[in-house]
Amino acid sequence: MDLIEAAKLLIPALIKLPVTSWDGDLRVLEDFEKRFCFLPDRQPLYTAKGLGSFFAKKDGRKIYVSSDAMDTTAIIVKCGGSWVILGPFVCEAWQENSARILLAACKGQESAFLPYKLYRCRLPLLQQEYVVHIAALLLEADGAGSVSYELEAIDMEAQLTAAMDARIAHKHEEIEVVNQRYADEIQLIEAASQGDIVRTLQLFEKFGDEAAIYHFVPDRISDWTASAAITRTEMRLAAVKAGLPPAVIDSISQEYAQQMHYAVDEQRLRDLQRRFIIDLCSCIRKHQKTGYSPYVKRAVEYIDTHISQDITVHTLCELNHVTRKYFAKLFSQETGKTVKQYLMQVRCERAADLLQNSQLLIQEISHYVGYEDNNYFSKIFKATMGVSPLEYRRRKTFYTTP
Repeated sequence: MDLIEAAKLLIPALIKLPVTSWDGDLRVLEDFEKRFCFLPDRQPLYTAKGLGSFFAKKDGRKIYVSSDAMDTTAIIVKCGGSWVILGPFVCEAWQENSARILLAACKGQESAFLPYKLYRCRLPLLQQEYVVHIAALLLEADGAGSVSYELEAIDMEAQLTAAMDARIAHKHEEIEVVNQRYADEIQLIEAASQGDIVRTLQLFEKFGDEAAIYHFVPDRISDWTASAAITRTEMRLAAVKAGLPPAVIDSISQEYAQQMHYAVDEQRLRDLQRRFIIDLCSCIRKHQKTGYSPYVKRAVEYIDTHISQDITVHTLCELNHVTRKYFAKLFSQETGKTVKQYLMQVRCERAADLLQNSQLLIQEISHYVGYEDNNYFSKIFKATMGVSPLEYRRRKTFYTTP
């Protein structure tokens, strides 16, 4: 691994400072602009065009310091034949009064306040001298010894003629995404409090797809660790709502917190979160069964212990000596699912456990959970769990606990 690649890996992991290297690929500059440029006319150096122009004009072993109109800073240095951007970052903690003064000076309005806060508070809080020192270390390592360097402030004049609010209209879309995220979290807590593993996992996967919105560096392990902590908090709230004893909740949460602390990448963290969701939801469901009526409790216990057999509504009605109409209505009211839906969910969950924790053939698992037709089982499993049995096994067993 060369110097720059090592820096790109280690620096964000240690101090959350983004590191971008450029050796001529325009897509890198376009990606930088997309991730870090809040307003192009206030931050010309953060645009692909501005960076390209800067790199074309500058040379030598200097450390360039850029501070822009939006109160962010970036340090730029040429190392190993490539340009390296350390940042952006902020040097002062968020202060509402200072932010409003800045927005007013940039001809902004109050409507720009929240989008700007969302942007600025995602950047790491660091002292400029500290980042300059990192740049100097990169130069020294590149030169295989101590080198002299000089600082040069970058003066790229911001265009302040356009009204800011006209430029941040698209930023309100992000606020709507945040609002939707909170609405989805409420749904996740509600689904988990019902012990609905499938729905809870679906919402969890949706959060994963949207994660890039909330992290400028989505592959940074510290971001994903924080995300895992949020998931654990949401699930604990769901368990409390479901009436699970606090000691039980804490024992499961601490079990996974310990493993998550030592996870080394995003995939491992997400896998642990899925398993945490499944375990806690399963515990919630077992706890809630005690509140079922005798008819429904007898039925779900029969399903759990006879999952390999052909189970029908008629079988469960005979077991309880009640009419089909009465039992179907009662079962749906108490479990929130029809008998068919409940049976499919339990069978797929049992199959998922076997896929993850055994080397059984998919056909053997299909037969064990009550599906003679392997193709039909695969179709049901994908509809319920979101992926095929083969793909589920590949994802879940690639990262296993030692």
